[in-house]
Amino acid sequence: MRLPARRVSYGRRPQVSTEFTRRTALLTGLLAVTGAGALAGCVTNAKPDDAPPGGQPVVDVSKDRVIKQVAGLRPFRSSGFRVGSERIGTKTVIHNYGHGGCGVTLSWGTAKMALDLALRTPHRAAAVLGCGVIGLTTARLLQDHGFDVQIYAAALPPDTTSNVAAGVFGVTDVADGT
Repeated sequence: MRLPARRVSYGRRPQVSTEFTRRTALLTGLLAVTGAGALAGCVTNAKPDDAPPGGQPVVDVSKDRVIKQVAGLRPFRSSGFRVGSERIGTKTVIHNYGHGGCGVTLSWGTAKMALDLALRTPHRAAAVLGCGVIGLTTARLLQDHGFDVQIYAAALPPDTTSNVAAGVFGVTDVADGT
């Protein structure tokens, strides 16, 4: 039995082709059954010579090892991000932009704010402009609530600013002191 090859493409990266046949399935299963014992000798607790006492090895971060540097310029509003709605003819336009460098961190919260505005309208079809983190999280929440969503974008990942973004999430505890 031969399963079809699967092609995967990610933006400008070269296509990857994997062929999964009965032979590779049997070999994979055999390795899974016997692999634990066979690979046990590969594990070592020895520390490299350059490891500090009790710590991890020193990482070489010299400039000649840098592969690429990227920067993402993010639209910023000095008054803060905007989530709001307005009527234009028979359409409702919901704005969700201006997060500056905090888009990943704020994305689910402001997407929920935009969703709440959308749920107050009779419309159940939405056009999302942009496929950065804000557009994608907003589109996802709209879909989860039954909206028919179309995304329109000038660029797709990995060519969006959000593709070079970082986010900060943390566990917090709010107590009233009792």
